Amino acid sequence: MGHNNEKSREFFDRAKMQTTREYLMKFMYQIEVRKEEAEDTLNKVRGFCVEHEEDIVERYIELNAKYAKKHNVDKETISLEEVIDIDYARKFCSAIDEHKENVDDIINKHANNWSVARMPKIDLAILRISICEILYMELPSKVSINEAIELAKIYCDDKSPKFINGILGSVVTEFEK
Repeated sequence: MGHNNEKSREFFDRAKMQTTREYLMKFMYQIEVRKEEAEDTLNKVRGFCVEHEEDIVERYIELNAKYAKKHNVDKETISLEEVIDIDYARKFCSAIDEHKENVDDIINKHANNWSVARMPKIDLAILRISICEILYMELPSKVSINEAIELAKIYCDDKSPKFINGILGSVVTEFEK
């Protein structure tokens, strides 16, 4: 009996994590498009999440149904805190505030014939998140790369998943030495 609950919890957490990552990506995209500074990111993310709360809850419910095969989440009573991983968001915001220049330098170094200024902004947002996860948040590189590729399949053009995978693969190769 306990095993099934653990399995449901695993899927619940996956939906929450994926929702969080997707909306951080959308936030990073918005920051880039608006040419805003990425300082005080956590407060900006909070505002972004409140502004998009209905969409975030809808996406979480969709992912929860996909992973947990449960459809009993009540969107009228579920809160933003239940669908966003606040600890992860806090760690990411701290990492990007502190290391954005270094992350961009790493992207520039590994993106053959591309620069952060020229690449599609959504690709850049995905890369920044994944590199922060791998280098500063101690997320396993395979998990981060897989999640980045999945986001690219949903939100980017057909060439982006391969492009993102190539950059992240070379980053991991360099930093695992």
